Amino acid sequence: MLNLLKQNYLPLFIILCFYYTLILSGNPVSASPVPENPEEISWHISAMKVTFDKKRNLYIAQESVVITGGRIRLEADYIEFSNDTKDAAARGNVILISGEDSISCNAMTLNLETQTGVIDKGTIFMEKNHFYIRGEDIKKRGPSTYSAKTGSVTSCKGDSPDWKITGENINVTVQGYGSAANTILWAKQLPAFYTPYLIFPVKTQRQTGLLFPRITTSERKGIELEQPLFIAISKNADASIYTDYMSERGVKLGTEFRYILNSRTKGSVYFDFLEDQKNDDGTDQTENYSFSSTPRRTNQDRFWFRMKHNQELPEGFDIKLDIDVVSDEDYLHEFKSGFTGYNQTKAYFENEFGRSIDEYDDHIRKNWFNISKSWSSYLFNAEVLWYDNIRSRQQDEEDTTLQTLPALEFDAAKQQIAASGLFYSLDSEFRSFYREDTTDALVTGQRTDIYPKIYLPIKLGNTFYFEPSIGGRQTMWFTTDFTDINGSSDNFRTREIYDIGAALSTKLNKIFTPDSDSSTNILHEVIPRLEYEFTPDILQEDLPYFDTLDRVEGKNQVTWSLTNYFISRKSTISDEGKERIAYDDLAYFKLYQTWDIKKEQENESEPFSDIFLDMELNPWNFLHLDLDLAWSPYDNHFNTLNIGNTLKNKKGDSIRSEYRYLTGQSESLYSEINLNITDELSSFCSIEHNLKEKKSVETRAGLTLKKSCWTLDLYFSQSPDETTVSFLINLHGIGEFGTK
Repeated sequence: MLNLLKQNYLPLFIILCFYYTLILSGNPVSASPVPENPEEISWHISAMKVTFDKKRNLYIAQESVVITGGRIRLEADYIEFSNDTKDAAARGNVILISGEDSISCNAMTLNLETQTGVIDKGTIFMEKNHFYIRGEDIKKRGPSTYSAKTGSVTSCKGDSPDWKITGENINVTVQGYGSAANTILWAKQLPAFYTPYLIFPVKTQRQTGLLFPRITTSERKGIELEQPLFIAISKNADASIYTDYMSERGVKLGTEFRYILNSRTKGSVYFDFLEDQKNDDGTDQTENYSFSSTPRRTNQDRFWFRMKHNQELPEGFDIKLDIDVVSDEDYLHEFKSGFTGYNQTKAYFENEFGRSIDEYDDHIRKNWFNISKSWSSYLFNAEVLWYDNIRSRQQDEEDTTLQTLPALEFDAAKQQIAASGLFYSLDSEFRSFYREDTTDALVTGQRTDIYPKIYLPIKLGNTFYFEPSIGGRQTMWFTTDFTDINGSSDNFRTREIYDIGAALSTKLNKIFTPDSDSSTNILHEVIPRLEYEFTPDILQEDLPYFDTLDRVEGKNQVTWSLTNYFISRKSTISDEGKERIAYDDLAYFKLYQTWDIKKEQENESEPFSDIFLDMELNPWNFLHLDLDLAWSPYDNHFNTLNIGNTLKNKKGDSIRSEYRYLTGQSESLYSEINLNITDELSSFCSIEHNLKEKKSVETRAGLTLKKSCWTLDLYFSQSPDETTVSFLINLHGIGEFGTK
């Protein structure tokens, strides 16, 4: 593994480490606001009765006593307050409020400046994480530190909480951690768990420390324990280190580094490494460590490096970088779940960067570097695309994967030419193609493609819109070691091709009201459209082939379409007398078909394409229907049929059913039910069945019980590869405990 990193990826890691050093060193973190000085706080006393002992400089207050100063408020039936030392002795319905936290007790002695003292039979409540600490004899050791010989912690209200943790020698630091010895987790009055020592978080802000672990069991990995360590580097950067112990496989180590410099500059880096104790030797004894859809895995050094980065540059330029390198095809099959698993990584990248990663079963992984700038009507891109072919690398085969090193693109959106009635658009690019290994049919080289297009929109009367267009494409290739079908080996090739088209459309609409008393109007909009496309059929077999742009198919076809929109507009009057307007998409459907004139002229069969229909219906708030189909006019048969419906109510219950059919390839049925049984109890169940092969793809079911201070999740999943049962308890304010 070390040699592999040195040979292939060490330069990349050096560059990244240097870059991150610049990021962190170039962005100092501003200091936190300085807290108020206790010695400068003035204290105010109010009560029904106040006396002053001049000799001791002591105030004695009785009945509805309140002492305030800064963010501190002390209430009690009786308080003695020293004006010299700022010591306060309170008893009877004592309440101390400090910021958002509060303490209630029978009696308290407290220095208001140092916030140290003793609390008798008290309860400490921390508002942000809704946390209670109870004890007989609590010592307040500072503004946010407490200790008690015996006591309990919980996030539940009341004298008989749903859960609590009791223990001895309790120490708690707000925005830090708590610890206790001889701890017992209680479910009501029933002891459920014991540990001789416990550390738990008491945080409302991110801080360096251990996070709660994840515990699972499976046939492939045995007993698995994932323990994350969170590191708060600065306000704009943090990291996590993951130790994943698997009794059957070894220890997988993972790291995660995140940084945000501004809204356009941020990044995340992940790296996992496992020296696997198992591999696939092709025997029955190792079948649990292989997958039928991937080649035999012989390596034991396994890793996955992935990252995404966005970088703001001067003059409006932006950089985007995606890296995805994995040691073997089995890795992402094996580690789909977990803190650093495929599913969590994919969801995080999609949410934070709006860019996903290749599917877990793709053995060719995309790596991408892009520099771009956009104007109101123009876009520039410069990029490098490198596809890592895991199978070729793992099996030591020839790698003929097409790489792009680099590509330059400049595009112009459709826009008017000066004050004329003409419009134009432009697609242009330069690409340099590279293959690590080539054959007689596969070459490397460069391609330049320029494709301008001119449009002339014309309004016919007050109803129709007609738009003819003409485009010209100039393509040039410079290749090495290319010989065409005629035996010619010229390195420089060109292609000139044009296309013409026209579109005729109109828009008809009508607004109607369901009944005369209704405040709802419905807009029905109909758009019929007829399009013609022509591209001459020219000989291109003597040209190099890198991708589909190198073979422009001849066209002579007409496409008709009919699009319908139904949009509701509802007007309501608020209590303040203001009108509120709400718009809802009630229905959409588009029907279209293509007639291939070229096939008709050449007497080819079936010149008409399938008839396609895309549709979405929302007739009521509780019902959603969606449909897309392709129907053959020749054999009166559906080639594609995907239909789904969702029923839901105001409680959030829903039923989803989908039927998916692709002629000759697949046919499946998917159903999902989500039920909110009560305000606290919810459940779900989903089944996906392959109707063609008559077997289940995946079955999932779950039950969630959500209380005010804890949540219980039960989860079941079954697929041909694995059966999983999960049990997870979330003690609010503490974290999660469970097995899988």
